[in-house]
Amino acid sequence: MRPKTDLGALLSHQPLFRNLDADQLALMTAACHQVNIEKHQFVFHRGDPANGLYVVAVGSIKLAVPAANGQEKVIEFFGPGDAFGEAFMFLDKPYMVEAQALDDSLLIWIDKRDLDAAIDRDPSLAKRMLAGLSVRLHTLVKDIETVNLQNAMQRVVMYLLSQPREDGEMHFPFNKGIIASKLGLTPETLSRLLHQLTDAGLISVDGKRVLIPDVAALEHRMYAETARIS
Repeated sequence: MRPKTDLGALLSHQPLFRNLDADQLALMTAACHQVNIEKHQFVFHRGDPANGLYVVAVGSIKLAVPAANGQEKVIEFFGPGDAFGEAFMFLDKPYMVEAQALDDSLLIWIDKRDLDAAIDRDPSLAKRMLAGLSVRLHTLVKDIETVNLQNAMQRVVMYLLSQPREDGEMHFPFNKGIIASKLGLTPETLSRLLHQLTDAGLISVDGKRVLIPDVAALEHRMYAETARIS
C-alpha cells in the first residue's frame, strides 16, 4: 500500500478544487481522507449509504450495475481528477450502483457534511460539481442512444475511432469484457466483431494493442453500416 500522501497538493491539482484559495483549500484538506484501494477491490456496493464524495487521484474506477445472474452493466469509468458518488450523496439515497477499482488506486474521500459546509463558503464549488454531473448526464444519454440506435458493429467501430491514437495505434484501457459491457455487448460478440474487422484488414489486434492502418477505411465501414440499417 502507498504511504500517506500530501492531500493538499493532491486537491490543488484536482479540477473540482483547483480554484479554492489557500484558506478554503486548507479547510477542505482537513476534511479529506486518503483511501487506498487495491485492484479489483470494491469502493462501495449497491445499497451502501452514500454519505460522501470520492475523487480519483491515482488509478481508475469502474461504476456498474450488478445483475442477479452475476453479470453487470458497466456505466462509466473514472480516472485521475474525476469525482464520483456525488449524485447519490445529494439525493440522500443509497448507492444504486457499485464502484470497483480497475487498478491499484488512490482516492480522496470527503464527508457530505464537510462538503455541504465547503459549498456554503464557496458556492462556485457547487457550480463545478454541477458541471461534472452535466457532463456525466450527457455521456449517459449518448450511451443510451448508441445502444438503442446503433448495431453492434457500429458501436465497436465508433469506440475504436473515439480512443486516443498515436501513429494509428490505440490501446484498450481495460480488459475486453469490461469494454463489451460498456458497449452493451457480450465478450463473445465483441471478439467476433474484432475478428471480422481484422479479417477485413481494417485493424490488427495484439492483446490490448490495436493498430488502425487506415482510419478513413474504418470510418467508411461505419458509414456503410449506417447506410445498411437506414
